[in-house]
Amino acid sequence: QFFNVKNTVVLAASLLLFGCATIQAPQGGPKDTAPPKILGMTPKNQTRNFNSKKIVIEFDEYFNLKDEFKEFSISPDQEKPPILKKKQKKLEITLQDSLEKNTTYTLNFGKSVADVNEGNVVKNLSYVFSTGPEIDSLSLSGKVINALTDEAEKEVTVFILPVERDTLFGKKRPSIYTLTDSSGNYKLNNLRKGNYKI
Repeated sequence: QFFNVKNTVVLAASLLLFGCATIQAPQGGPKDTAPPKILGMTPKNQTRNFNSKKIVIEFDEYFNLKDEFKEFSISPDQEKPPILKKKQKKLEITLQDSLEKNTTYTLNFGKSVADVNEGNVVKNLSYVFSTGPEIDSLSLSGKVINALTDEAEKEVTVFILPVERDTLFGKKRPSIYTLTDSSGNYKLNNLRKGNYKI
């Protein structure tokens, strides 16, 4: 007697109404704010008597290369710039040009390496090696303050140019540079003895 046409229709409608899932966006955890971490470098960073043609940097997560032609530089400059290539979680840097003897080289990656999902940038990533037994060890540090507001400037690019290359200013991108931190501080490492404009 309960299963007449009217009751069956009401029961079916109720099951459909309450049985349908509510469509919602998937709930994730907290937002990822950490950039990729370096697991290893081959050859090791600050290698002396360097004679390799390839450098491999391994990260703990997948990453993208962004504006590498604009962001990446090598100091001293090379006529044939290194080739950057990502292979899964590894960044391969192939040196195309010959290296000078007894010279410290610095590879600056700027903001070119960032994680895939959130675009968190690995800041001030650099790789240093020397083709001789010594690595240039001079450094320069300071703080950038906004002249109008007297506030520290964060993530400002600070670069130096050897005085003998001053005529190149504005014609080529700087090869020795860094970014200021949240307090406006910066530090440039592995510099050779000389006169520079900042």
